[in-house]
Amino acid sequence: MTIKVSLKSKLDNFSLNINFEGNSKRIGILGESGAGKSMLLKYLAGIYKPDSGTIYLDDDCLLDTDKKINVRPQERNIAYMFQNYALFPTMTVRNNIEIIVKGSKQEKKEKADYLLKKFHIEEIADKKPPELSGGQQQRVALARVLAYEPKLILLDEPFSAIDQLLKERLQIELEAMISDYDGTVIMVSHSREELYKFSEELIVISKGEVIDSGKTKEVFKIPGVSRSARLIGINNIMPVNIEEDGKISIPEWGIKLDCEKLLPKDRLKKIKYIGIRDEDLVPVYGEIDSDEHCIEISNVNIYESIRDRKVFFSIKNKKKKSSDFGNYSFIMKNKIDGDSIYGAVPKKLKIDIDKLIFFDK
Repeated sequence: MTIKVSLKSKLDNFSLNINFEGNSKRIGILGESGAGKSMLLKYLAGIYKPDSGTIYLDDDCLLDTDKKINVRPQERNIAYMFQNYALFPTMTVRNNIEIIVKGSKQEKKEKADYLLKKFHIEEIADKKPPELSGGQQQRVALARVLAYEPKLILLDEPFSAIDQLLKERLQIELEAMISDYDGTVIMVSHSREELYKFSEELIVISKGEVIDSGKTKEVFKIPGVSRSARLIGINNIMPVNIEEDGKISIPEWGIKLDCEKLLPKDRLKKIKYIGIRDEDLVPVYGEIDSDEHCIEISNVNIYESIRDRKVFFSIKNKKKKSSDFGNYSFIMKNKIDGDSIYGAVPKKLKIDIDKLIFFDK
């Protein structure tokens, strides 16, 4: 199924101007909080009407403000799973599902029986939502969504209120549960990890606009613009100048990089920013043959996790308040076999220039 969207609307803090076309069965929408992601879903579902625009599912027109077309939400064949799941609190799990199913009483029962078994919630069929855990509520909400048999399912931050351990399990379960669903699923999240695992196609939104889109793995590998790169987790993004000798100068770091062999000259002239992933800044210990492509760091702050440490830093000799946090970061693996060299924070980092990401804007 193809979904085509072109919407404009004036919101409280910014103007939403969204244009995209998606053909994948699993589409992810990534953006920071307040970017307009949830509002986009509400426009798709017909809960709210934008100031102007069009929405098409294949050849079905759901919205065309110029032609005065605005299909009612209940007629769009779209199911919306809200962040709080929106289950009927006074109904049992079975009744929450049966009320959605069209048909006779027997058909409703048979469909509910099938979904209760598919989602492994038979044992809670007679319980009510307030008696359920967060994970159980999510399964019921998803079963109810599929009972509707929609062409399009909208998931609004489905894991936002769930603890990390349960979240990982439910992400796997969600993929299994919708594996045989023939329609399209659009999931909104500010979590890049969730969307990387779930989506085949990714749309990146910032301040109400689509700033990047494409196959999910490709966008994460080489984001199209610097703003998109930050949202997918590339912290080190700097403005650059192109010197007459073809070298790239990074004023913020006080360094020049020889990148002539990496890019054609006409492409090199257009570069405005470069990005460096944390793992592509290599710690330097002891003496090395050359300081080329090396930077000296200072003002280090460390965020430690189980497997590694994210080290935030500033550039040595650059003016900076001592109370400020480092603007840049790299990754250090934790100590291995008690060898203290792995625990030491280096004074220098070497840039792996073969892994630089170049941006025109």
